[in-house]
Amino acid sequence: MLSGDHELLAICMTSDVYIAIATLLGFIRDGMSKEEIENVRAKFKIVVLAILYGLGPWTLAMHTGMSFYTACETLARLRARFRIFEEYARNVVDHAGLNLEIATPFGWTMQCPPNIKPNTVRNFPIQSTGSEILHVACALAERRGITLVAPVHDALMAEGPLDQAEEISAALDQVMRDAAVVVLRGYELPTDSQIIRPGESYFDKRGKDMWTTIHRLLTKLEERRA
Repeated sequence: MLSGDHELLAICMTSDVYIAIATLLGFIRDGMSKEEIENVRAKFKIVVLAILYGLGPWTLAMHTGMSFYTACETLARLRARFRIFEEYARNVVDHAGLNLEIATPFGWTMQCPPNIKPNTVRNFPIQSTGSEILHVACALAERRGITLVAPVHDALMAEGPLDQAEEISAALDQVMRDAAVVVLRGYELPTDSQIIRPGESYFDKRGKDMWTTIHRLLTKLEERRA
């Protein structure tokens, strides 16, 4: 949104930006199984980060399992397609180099000495803007009487009576959308929500292995104490 790249914004407005970009480049084809599509989606989460943060083809190939040639082609096609965003990202780095600092719209500043890595500078507007959305969302949630438990990376967790779970979830979802509108100059980010009822645990498929490991270690620790 901040870059003014309306073509990239249109991709972001789809139900799944990773699937949309993978489809755009021909990595999603008719007849693919659900598991195959999920594998492609996982790779393209990294590809999207490569666009945002300026990762090189070697790094992209290493993290996705693509060949070096495929990684080069993928990056070249996306940077050409979203050239307005790419120009914006380069301008951010140039601005930081000239002013020796960079700031968010709400005034959060990072010092940029001459030896700072360009990828660090490219990363700052993305991460800091996301953080400001969370800051605004926390303030809005408090004003609207929603009891927050904690931020969870790029999400918020709230609690309340079980018979009000749906209402609280919808209210918190609206809070996130409204916060995005404030920070992103009118753009409402798409969001989703998850209700965790008594006896259930927050679960993310990406963290399955880590959750299993921690649960196994805690079980062993409890057995020793017993």
